[in-house]
Amino acid sequence: MTPLLFTDLDGTVRQGKDDLGRFVHGPEDVIVYPEAAQRLYSAKQVGMRIVGVTNQGGIALGYANAGLIDAANKMTNEKVGGLFDIIETCPHHPDAEDPEMGRCFCRKPKIGMLVQAVLKLRAVNPGEYYPPELMLFVGDRPEDKVCADSAGIRFQDAAEWRAKAT
Repeated sequence: MTPLLFTDLDGTVRQGKDDLGRFVHGPEDVIVYPEAAQRLYSAKQVGMRIVGVTNQGGIALGYANAGLIDAANKMTNEKVGGLFDIIETCPHHPDAEDPEMGRCFCRKPKIGMLVQAVLKLRAVNPGEYYPPELMLFVGDRPEDKVCADSAGIRFQDAAEWRAKAT
């Protein structure tokens, strides 16, 4: 049985709109909270798999570029020493003009990114099992908590989680 940590990215691991005054649109916008990097390192030291999950609806709305968002996620992982096993991104938004980009099963508070990540982890780590009682979701928004609750896993507020860094 392998413990699994899900983290939101913006406002949890890296500064987001509330800190920056704008959304993260590319690698140059990535500022990781030092406490978050410490918490991720501690999680990895006790054998946890780590998955980032991030809504990036700006892609569907046309004001964010998917390639730059991917580069920002890659930069985030680099800045925490490559501790993420997977980073899942939802590019959809319910207000998108394109119906394909307006509906999905992955946008938090839905649990699609969590399910996708577990399937990917199982594919690359045969024999590992990720029981819900050994999962934790850390986030800063109500949709993060609803996602965790819907998936039947524990939730911790990002500020509380970062405050436990030593």
